[in-house]
Amino acid sequence: MSDEPQFPQIPSLGDALIRKKKMEESKYSIIKCKSCKVKNERLFQEGDHVFKKLTDEICSSCKKKALYISEIFSEWKIPKKK
Repeated sequence: MSDEPQFPQIPSLGDALIRKKKMEESKYSIIKCKSCKVKNERLFQEGDHVFKKLTDEICSSCKKKALYISEIFSEWKIPKKK
Protein backbone atom coordinates (compact mmCIF):
# COMPACT_ATOMS: atom_id res chain seq x y z
CA MET A 1 0.00 0.00 0.00
CA SER A 2 2.95 2.33 0.42
CA ASP A 3 4.15 1.92 -3.18
CA GLU A 4 4.96 5.22 -4.82
CA PRO A 5 3.65 5.84 -8.34
CA GLN A 6 6.14 5.33 -11.15
CA PHE A 7 6.36 8.32 -13.46
CA PRO A 8 7.88 8.10 -16.97
CA GLN A 9 11.35 9.51 -17.56
CA ILE A 10 11.41 13.19 -18.46
CA PRO A 11 13.55 13.74 -21.57
CA SER A 12 16.54 15.96 -21.06
CA LEU A 13 16.71 19.41 -22.63
CA GLY A 14 19.54 18.19 -24.86
CA ASP A 15 17.22 15.65 -26.50
CA ALA A 16 14.73 18.37 -27.41
CA LEU A 17 17.44 20.60 -28.88
CA ILE A 18 18.86 17.77 -30.98
CA ARG A 19 15.37 16.93 -32.27
CA LYS A 20 14.76 20.60 -33.14
CA LYS A 21 17.95 20.73 -35.25
CA LYS A 22 16.52 17.96 -37.45
CA MET A 23 13.26 19.83 -38.03
CA GLU A 24 12.41 22.55 -40.54
CA GLU A 25 10.36 25.63 -39.69
CA SER A 26 7.66 26.92 -42.04
CA LYS A 27 6.17 30.35 -41.29
CA TYR A 28 2.70 31.33 -42.50
CA SER A 29 0.54 34.47 -42.53
CA ILE A 30 -3.27 34.31 -42.38
CA ILE A 31 -4.84 37.00 -44.54
CA LYS A 32 -8.42 38.05 -43.86
CA CYS A 33 -10.79 40.30 -45.80
CA LYS A 34 -12.62 42.98 -43.80
CA SER A 35 -15.65 43.06 -46.08
CA CYS A 36 -16.41 39.38 -46.82
CA LYS A 37 -14.48 37.72 -43.91
CA VAL A 38 -12.67 35.23 -46.20
CA LYS A 39 -9.44 33.76 -44.79
CA ASN A 40 -6.44 32.73 -46.88
CA GLU A 41 -3.07 31.30 -45.87
CA ARG A 42 0.24 32.18 -47.50
CA LEU A 43 3.92 31.78 -46.76
CA PHE A 44 5.33 34.45 -44.46
CA GLN A 45 7.00 37.31 -46.30
CA GLU A 46 9.61 39.67 -44.92
CA GLY A 47 7.86 42.68 -43.39
CA ASP A 48 4.63 40.87 -42.46
CA HIS A 49 3.14 41.74 -39.08
CA VAL A 50 -0.26 41.29 -37.46
CA PHE A 51 -2.89 43.90 -38.48
CA LYS A 52 -0.80 45.00 -41.49
CA LYS A 53 -3.07 46.36 -44.23
CA LEU A 54 -2.33 44.86 -47.65
CA THR A 55 -3.19 47.78 -49.91
CA ASP A 56 -1.59 46.28 -53.03
CA GLU A 57 -3.59 43.01 -52.96
CA ILE A 58 -7.22 42.38 -53.93
CA CYS A 59 -9.59 39.86 -52.30
CA SER A 60 -10.22 36.89 -54.58
CA SER A 61 -13.91 36.57 -53.63
CA CYS A 62 -15.28 40.14 -53.33
CA LYS A 63 -12.63 41.94 -55.46
CA LYS A 64 -12.10 44.72 -52.86
CA LYS A 65 -8.87 46.05 -51.36
CA ALA A 66 -9.79 45.22 -47.75
CA LEU A 67 -7.15 42.64 -46.83
CA TYR A 68 -5.07 42.55 -43.66
CA ILE A 69 -2.89 40.03 -41.82
CA SER A 70 -4.82 38.57 -38.89
CA GLU A 71 -2.40 35.85 -37.69
CA ILE A 72 1.18 34.68 -38.07
CA PHE A 73 2.26 31.18 -37.05
CA SER A 74 4.95 28.61 -37.68
CA GLU A 75 5.01 24.83 -38.03
CA TRP A 76 7.94 22.58 -37.24
CA LYS A 77 8.11 19.48 -39.43
CA ILE A 78 10.59 16.67 -39.82
CA PRO A 79 11.71 16.69 -43.46
CA LYS A 80 11.02 13.57 -45.49
CA LYS A 81 14.01 11.50 -46.51
CA LYS A 82 14.77 11.45 -50.23
